[in-house]
Parts: sequence; structure tokens; C-alpha cells
Amino acid sequence: MTIRVGPLRNNDEGSRQLDAKFAEMLHTRAGNCFAAWQSAADDLLAASQVLRERAESFDPNSLAVGDPIPAEGRLGAVELMLRGMAIECLLKALWLRHGNTLVKDGRYVGVHGAGDHDLPQLASASKFAISDLETDLLRRLSHFIQYGGRYPVPREAAKLKPTRTPGGGAVPATTWSSPADGKLFDALVLRLSSVLQ
Repeated sequence: MTIRVGPLRNNDEGSRQLDAKFAEMLHTRAGNCFAAWQSAADDLLAASQVLRERAESFDPNSLAVGDPIPAEGRLGAVELMLRGMAIECLLKALWLRHGNTLVKDGRYVGVHGAGDHDLPQLASASKFAISDLETDLLRRLSHFIQYGGRYPVPREAAKLKPTRTPGGGAVPATTWSSPADGKLFDALVLRLSSVLQ
């Protein structure tokens, strides 16, 4: 979809009303367009890839005790937040592919039956079947979106409690295992992308 924006209008009441109607129309079209959500996911995945490549250039063994951690060594949580946000966009694209809407009357209404940034709930609401391992991965990525990649703490202390893994152990909510989680994530993205074709 290509949108052409003309010159700014005069600041009279009629122009403001027209601008508001145009903004609502644009918001509704883009917000309910599965391809727009897919495109956002692609952008987020590209950004996370850049961060991953930069982080992989850092050798933690090169630091001595007390050395400051360079930028390359501090990118992991933000990379995982972006990965989680990409999955969220793909799941919302799938929600739209099923004939649902995300935007109505100029407001984002979200996915019925799914909490904010709750990826396992989004998968369920979007009728995207996931395994126990994938559910665990999406649960952990949800924590990175909600707080791990952007805030020092979640809204509720209970989110910091260790969580059970499919294997029976307990881990912090913002845990990532390389390369196993990376392979599972890549396979999940490929599966979601193929469903959206």
C-alpha cells in the first residue's frame, strides 16, 4: 500500500477534521493489514540480527576482573526483546489473516483472548499450534518484551520468580540458551512465515 501525503493544510477547523479523518482511515487500514504487521516483523528481525552480529564480535574472556563491559557485551536482552516483538507482529498478522481486526474506530483493540505481549496467549488466540518447548520459549520472550529488554524490573515482583521448564527444572523468566533456543526460534519464525504465505 502506497500512501501519498500532500502539503500541510491550513490550520482551519475543516482542515483539522479532514486530517483527523485521514489519520483514522490510515490507522485503520495499516492496523488491519496483515502485510503491515509482517513488514514490521521483518524490520524487527533485521534489527535483532544486527545486534546479534555485533554481540558475537565481543569476547567476554578478553575482559579482566573490574573492566567495564563494552556496548557489544550489553546487547543480548534488547536483541531478545526485538525477537519477541517480531513474533508478536507475526502472530498479529496471523490473527488478521483469519479475518479478525486489530483496529476499530481509530483505536487499537488488540487480540481478543490474549494479554498484552503474552506470546503463548497470542499463539492460542491466533490458532497457531505450539509445542511445550515453543510455549516455554514464547513465555520467556514475553518477559523480554514486557520488561527484560527495556526496564530493570517488571510491573509485578511475581514475574521475577523462577519458572518451570518443560524438562522439569526452574529458571529465571529471562533465560536464553544458545544455540538451542536460537534454533527453536528460527524454526518457529519459518513456520509462522510459511503459514502467512
